[in-house]
Amino acid sequence: MVQTTDKSYYEVMGVGEKASTDEIKKAFKKLARKHHPDAGGDEAAFKEISEAYEVLSDKEKREEYDTMRKYGAFAATGGAAASDIPFNWGGRGGTWTVTDFGGEGYGAGGMGRGGFGSSIGDIFSRMAAGEGAFGTDWDFGGSKKVKGQDIQVTLEVSFEEAFKGTEKRVTVKSSDGSNQTIDVKVPEGAVEGGRLRYKGKGAAGSNGGENGDLLIITSIKPHKLYTRNGANIHMNLPLSFDEAALGASITIPVPDGSKVKLKVPPGTQESKVFLIKGKGAKRVSGKSGASGYGDLKVKATVVVPKKLNEQQKELLQAFAKASDTDIRKGWG
Repeated sequence: MVQTTDKSYYEVMGVGEKASTDEIKKAFKKLARKHHPDAGGDEAAFKEISEAYEVLSDKEKREEYDTMRKYGAFAATGGAAASDIPFNWGGRGGTWTVTDFGGEGYGAGGMGRGGFGSSIGDIFSRMAAGEGAFGTDWDFGGSKKVKGQDIQVTLEVSFEEAFKGTEKRVTVKSSDGSNQTIDVKVPEGAVEGGRLRYKGKGAAGSNGGENGDLLIITSIKPHKLYTRNGANIHMNLPLSFDEAALGASITIPVPDGSKVKLKVPPGTQESKVFLIKGKGAKRVSGKSGASGYGDLKVKATVVVPKKLNEQQKELLQAFAKASDTDIRKGWG
């Protein structure tokens, strides 16, 4: 692999040149979580981090990398004491002029101190031909497999479709401009912002890399009676003054299409919540109650009439006279 950034791989990873393998691994995990494209990070930064980690986490590649840096392989020009310029590489990041240090101890046959067995010029010649600098494979860009971009599409479904599950046909425009049709199975209990991933249905990869994925994001239309909170469903129950005061038996429509009888006790107060267990949406996360479904939560709202006829007024006035309860007792 060739260095494709002006920073050293150590600077990219945020570690010192004497960092241990564990320190490098820990730094990579931290940076990967921050820059991974699936987490909303920068793809170019993630590739740069991955490239640095690939070299620094491998003992042999790291040794080669350190050696090449030592002799100016990643500098604009070769080191001092050069005798000639046998090789030029016009790669990414500028033109590298690699100097053959030549002379005794640095030419072919090794450095005299356990050397490399070839000149710096020979090393770069092999690298340009696709061989390793010292016998391992290096990638000079262009041949590395790159996974295609993920494609994200928002799919709008009705409250009922999300509650019961449904199938939708979605047409997606690929990166090459062609259309592909996908049959999307929206699961029972689908939630707002839920993600359905279709492997390999995204943009095409490059250099033999695998295709990206297609991400279907569910968006649920509002319902006139119900609202969702995960698997639980909420609804308001309007009560007249007399129903709240005297109690009542009321038929409640349930999201699954059935109906249940709800007994409202006398003296029911505003905002009291009645719980109908197991009549919510299916728990798509796998967390389960006894039935694997959420609950229906019914909130009482007492409706005060805006207008009263004469008979209603007389009856309420009689009620007020007959009442001996001070609802504001303690005010002073």
